[in-house]
Amino acid sequence: MFVSAFDAGWEGHESATYKDATVDERSGSKPEHETRVEDSQEAHSILQGLGYVPVIAFEKRCRNYEFEARGRQLLTTLVRVPEIDGTFLEVETLVDEDDVTAALDDVRAVLAELGIGPEDLTRETYTGAVAAQRG
Repeated sequence: MFVSAFDAGWEGHESATYKDATVDERSGSKPEHETRVEDSQEAHSILQGLGYVPVIAFEKRCRNYEFEARGRQLLTTLVRVPEIDGTFLEVETLVDEDDVTAALDDVRAVLAELGIGPEDLTRETYTGAVAAQRG
């Protein structure tokens, strides 16, 4: 679990996110559970009190957009991590476990409509990219 602070100039909120095990190896998709955090310092104190130790910390700036496509509610997030070159696009939707394959097909179709092909996708995590950047 990690607490991520978003820059006030973008979405302006902080959240705690738990990412479960990968459900699709090709995309690296994982179930996520997220909630807003009112006070990140208190959240860090709670996590440390429960025995969690910070391993890596970095800034992730996000701007969210919601829309409907292919009969699904989608959340698209533009992401910037100052330590990593570029702007990243995440597209996700909430589905039951038995609908993951069809939902991923729909997400890939939306990406294709935007001119984003499989060669443009990465499974690298922001955490991994920041760690690699820091050496």
